[in-house]
Amino acid sequence: MRLRHLAFMAVLPVPGALAAPANTLAPHEAVYELTLDQPGSGINGAEGRIALQLKNDTCEGMDLDYRFVVRFQEDTELTVTDQHTLSKESRSGDRFEFETRTSIDGAPQETVKGRAVIEGDKTRIDYELPVNRQTEIAKAAFPLGHTAQIIEKAKAGQRIFETRLFDGDNEAEKGLTTTAIITPGNGKPADPAQPAIDASLAGLRSWMIVESYYNKDSDRDGMPIFETRYRLYENGVSDDLTMDFGAYALKGRLSRLELLENACKPTP
Repeated sequence: MRLRHLAFMAVLPVPGALAAPANTLAPHEAVYELTLDQPGSGINGAEGRIALQLKNDTCEGMDLDYRFVVRFQEDTELTVTDQHTLSKESRSGDRFEFETRTSIDGAPQETVKGRAVIEGDKTRIDYELPVNRQTEIAKAAFPLGHTAQIIEKAKAGQRIFETRLFDGDNEAEKGLTTTAIITPGNGKPADPAQPAIDASLAGLRSWMIVESYYNKDSDRDGMPIFETRYRLYENGVSDDLTMDFGAYALKGRLSRLELLENACKPTP
């Protein structure tokens, strides 16, 4: 199973538009504690963690280091899934480098590595792994540019945002698209156990996002292949996560947040 990235980094432009610059995204480190929200498919327990670091590569781009580890309990069987993604994305939204390694119970399962470039109305993808190949899809946004776009749409008062996305999946030809429903939030609810996080996010606007992902494998009845719900802050930080894989769902809570120095200031 291909674990889908969360959108505190992610999704894309309307057809024909280039992704919004990721200038509004604050470099930061964050940790999310994961638990099982909805049992299913024999899974009766789950716990894990997402750890990410978003930082400036240069003033022309940003680096993302994203680790997703979950321990699943299925009756008497315990399975540990580990997905580690390293990526670089240009602030202009036209270049994306990615490498994702997935393992189960410590055994390597798949490595996907390559780079993607926007060329006119197409996105050209050059894969190095698992096999060396090249493919083209319709113009699509990349993860960080996608998150920046959602923030800009939210600030403008837009409530529904549909877009194409390429997030480094090995099956780009399936044509991933997303539909985001944007609802105004009320800022971060105070949490006495997390004063540092409260202070870091105090005064920032936020929105509740429900984002559904579709591709050629989507249910004919309109059900998405994956759905995520989260609170998105105007600096790109997320909290109150729910990841619905269909057969089961996970929820995540922001347990650690450190805002990093941003040497490249947003363009006015």
